[in-house]
Amino acid sequence: MLNTRKPARRFAILAPLSAGLLLASAVSAAADEPPGGGAEQCYPDVICSGVNTGGTKPKPGPSQPGGGGGGGTSDGPLLCSYHDQQWPCHDPERGWFNSGVGCYFRPLDNPPPEGAPEWQGHKPSEGALYSKVCPQTGGGQDGAEIVFEATSPAGPPALNLVDVGFGLAHEMRFPKPTAGVAPKGTAVVKAPVWLWLDGVAAPAPKTLSVPGASVTVTPVLRSVTWVFDSGVSVTCDKAGTPYDAKYGAAKSPDCGYEFAVGSGTRKSGVFDGTVTANWVGEVVVTGPNAKTFDVKMPQSSNFTLKVAEVQVLN
Repeated sequence: MLNTRKPARRFAILAPLSAGLLLASAVSAAADEPPGGGAEQCYPDVICSGVNTGGTKPKPGPSQPGGGGGGGTSDGPLLCSYHDQQWPCHDPERGWFNSGVGCYFRPLDNPPPEGAPEWQGHKPSEGALYSKVCPQTGGGQDGAEIVFEATSPAGPPALNLVDVGFGLAHEMRFPKPTAGVAPKGTAVVKAPVWLWLDGVAAPAPKTLSVPGASVTVTPVLRSVTWVFDSGVSVTCDKAGTPYDAKYGAAKSPDCGYEFAVGSGTRKSGVFDGTVTANWVGEVVVTGPNAKTFDVKMPQSSNFTLKVAEVQVLN
């Protein structure tokens, strides 16, 4: 006899199915003091540059929404749940797990002929015979029994491809931003400061396909936000252009700033900054429920910048 069983509780899919189951920084300012330090050396004839890394990665945002028919990871089997206990959704010997009754069902390979007692008076055209095995929540399992079912009582859990899209995005390793700033060492008030990111190669796209549908996640850098503790915030729609000596004292073509005040009034003598690479996973779901949406995956690092006041001598 079976143990008394609670209603089934399903788990959201967190990542693609395994193949056997469904198919699935601180730019440290040099300690130069104007006017005999970095400002004199780097401006106005040329702007020095430098890059560095540092800071912390922000905590990931909300994960995938609820729904779907099972849980698991890309490194393990899809799991189903019954009576607050997880079971593999598929077993090579017992078949597919039915979360409604907590049992495995497998079609008989060689069913008895029509009229046999196992058919319970039904015809093969009306359904099929299955081997039914029910694991016990306390361990062990009921013995296999043959049952007639008009429709298949168990099979691969329905995929929620929205959940899969979130899972694929969170599996990706989005690079932490490496802050690039010029002038290197000490910038100057009301002079061009170049801002850019080094090493911003996007991870490779990921795709999961099932019969009649698919989900593809493509990583895209939407923008870069530079925030200084002086209250300055700069948002650029590109990673920025790395500075080169050939640009002289020109402004950055796509990501830069000119400070109105120096950092000398700060206790540390520098502006503390945070650069955030605003990565997103662009999700495209094809099939009967086609849709597109973004999964935000920002990555941040910290850096510092010294900005000097220009002293004019009469």
